[in-house]
Amino acid sequence: MGKYVGIDLGTTFSVVSYIDAKGNPVLIENDQGGYTTPSVVLFNGDEILVGAAAKEQSTRNPQNYESFVKRHMAERDYKFTTKEGESYNPEEVSSLILKKLKKNAEDKLGEPVDGAVITVPAYFGDSHRQATKDAAKLAGIKVLDIINEPTAAAIAFGVSKEIDKVQHVMIYDFGGGTFDTSVLEIDSDNIRVIATNGDHNLGGYDIDKALVEYVCGKAEQKKLDIRSNKKAMQKLWLAAEKAKITLSASKSAQIYLEFGDNEFLLDITREEFEELIDGTLDITMSIVQQTLDDVNLDYSNMDKILLVGGTTRIPRVREMIEEEAGFAPSSEVHPDEAVAIGAAYHAVDVAKKIASGEVQNDSVAVDRGAEALPDLDKNYTFQDVTSHGVGIVIYNDVLEKEVNSIILKKNTPIPAEVTNNEYSTMKPYQSSFTLQITQGEKEDLDYVTIIGEADIKLQPRENLVPIGFTISCDSSAIIHVRAMDLDAGVNLGEVTINREKHNMTEAQMESASLKVNQLDIG
Repeated sequence: MGKYVGIDLGTTFSVVSYIDAKGNPVLIENDQGGYTTPSVVLFNGDEILVGAAAKEQSTRNPQNYESFVKRHMAERDYKFTTKEGESYNPEEVSSLILKKLKKNAEDKLGEPVDGAVITVPAYFGDSHRQATKDAAKLAGIKVLDIINEPTAAAIAFGVSKEIDKVQHVMIYDFGGGTFDTSVLEIDSDNIRVIATNGDHNLGGYDIDKALVEYVCGKAEQKKLDIRSNKKAMQKLWLAAEKAKITLSASKSAQIYLEFGDNEFLLDITREEFEELIDGTLDITMSIVQQTLDDVNLDYSNMDKILLVGGTTRIPRVREMIEEEAGFAPSSEVHPDEAVAIGAAYHAVDVAKKIASGEVQNDSVAVDRGAEALPDLDKNYTFQDVTSHGVGIVIYNDVLEKEVNSIILKKNTPIPAEVTNNEYSTMKPYQSSFTLQITQGEKEDLDYVTIIGEADIKLQPRENLVPIGFTISCDSSAIIHVRAMDLDAGVNLGEVTINREKHNMTEAQMESASLKVNQLDIG
């Protein structure tokens, strides 16, 4: 009898939680005795170090140290290459982190992890979510579901509070590598996401980077070149992170570096620090405002703003939100733990539904009765929304160029399915066309992402053939497409989207599995 867990696979730190027999959330300690595991990997000869041990030894071997890999998920042209010449794609690196989390959990629990709900940034698109599922598969983890991080935090909040009336809650989720915001409607039994927005390349990393650049500039004034020394730069990144944490509690901090025969000491005040980061924080507030504008709401409609993510510990973050909103944000959920706890509650709920047959999941079979799973005081239902518009590339006769035609709009409640029958072939006797699936809100193709392609065959005819498309989005926000030849009444079936541009092929997955399973993770 194994456990079903929630995994917050973070950019900088990851957390695992489960629900005990009494229905209470329990964080799972790692092998260092902590609840947060740094999402970093050090390729150390025959041994792979993951977590705190990797971070501690990173300055000795910075060329073999990989961090912030979550920012590169679904980037097919990104490879981390060790100094020995071994290359790893983002899914492979992420799978090593997940393998470590799984091993820690099973060691602590004394039983296997039978399935997991893994969280992702709300603004992750189809390819990023698929890449996360691929990484889990490589790690030997059966995925119950993929849910958005702000939604998971909202579940943790809802379960822990007595909510006697409908509340409108905003989640401001500022983590190490990503920023998300979601507007939700929460009552005693339900969570409904109204709107979501974010930037998966904006986070605490950018604040650390601002500090690193500031220090390098100050060092150059003293004729010291830190940038060209890889070990010194790695020491500086770690020192910048510590200084950021110190400045969240103190009015000043010191950054001290030794490299070669050089020493460098810099005092930085909280005021100087805030000047460095205000530009980054302004971007988050612009995203928040756009999210409210998308659904015709403003701060006065919000009952509270919940802070999630380690970066929200910075006092200036709270000050800026209060300045904009007119009221103080809330710290009612733990910034590091809420996402994993919410995912753990959802894991139990999904496992029960799989056991009862209410939910079908091809990768997980719950072969025991739902009564064997923990009883929860609250069983929250929740509904998320699409984080991006999804459509197809069409030729616009008026503009005389190809454009994006959105079929499934952003912020549509999911699971969702939308059909549009207003398309046609371009010329008589056309026997095929290339279907390109888009993700984005703009008509201009320069501002959208092609997330998949498929070659569609059809019977040639004298006239233009009307074509209908149905785009659906499942509970994990994975996209599915169906095509219909409306003239012949022929259902072309579900189109298998070729995601090779962003995601791994089956052959690549098999090769990656062999590579990852040969590595000894310490």
